[in-house]
Amino acid sequence: MKKTISMMAALTFILIPWLKAYGAGSAAKIGYIDLQKILLQSNEGKKAEAEFKKQVELREKQLKGKKQELEGMQKSIEAQSSLLSRDALMEKQAEFVKKRDAFLKLAQEYDKELQEKNGELTKKILLRVQGIITTIGKQGHYSVILEKSQGGILYAPSSEDLTDEVLDMFNKQTAKTKGTDQ
Repeated sequence: MKKTISMMAALTFILIPWLKAYGAGSAAKIGYIDLQKILLQSNEGKKAEAEFKKQVELREKQLKGKKQELEGMQKSIEAQSSLLSRDALMEKQAEFVKKRDAFLKLAQEYDKELQEKNGELTKKILLRVQGIITTIGKQGHYSVILEKSQGGILYAPSSEDLTDEVLDMFNKQTAKTKGTDQ
């Protein structure tokens, strides 16, 4: 997502002089939005965040049980180390290493799964927001609408910030959709 937004910002800086040079109007009208704010403050964003947190908590709970099992196994090996034969101790240590490696692999799988889930939830929202941005851009006769949080905007007057307008339209649109779904 960050690469896409950065690419859009780079294209914008290339297109602005072209638009002016080839008569796209006497002055380009430029607006900007903060997608991060929309993701965090929109009703859909809050719902997606809550869903994501549930997934994180579930995975953490699953890993916590396995971690406690490993810790118990390690303590048991340490306590029995002086009582066990060398071969028996090595066998228990090998079993511990095998379980630890499986635990680490599972933790990595959960992390990857959670990253994919987060990306999926974010993408759904951004696709819907993109339509609203396009509508606002056309209605307001904007030449370009930039994304603020990626660091491409060093200065812009707050009068050109369209974030709240996009956020309001998105929340109204999702509220209407919820109303028709019920």
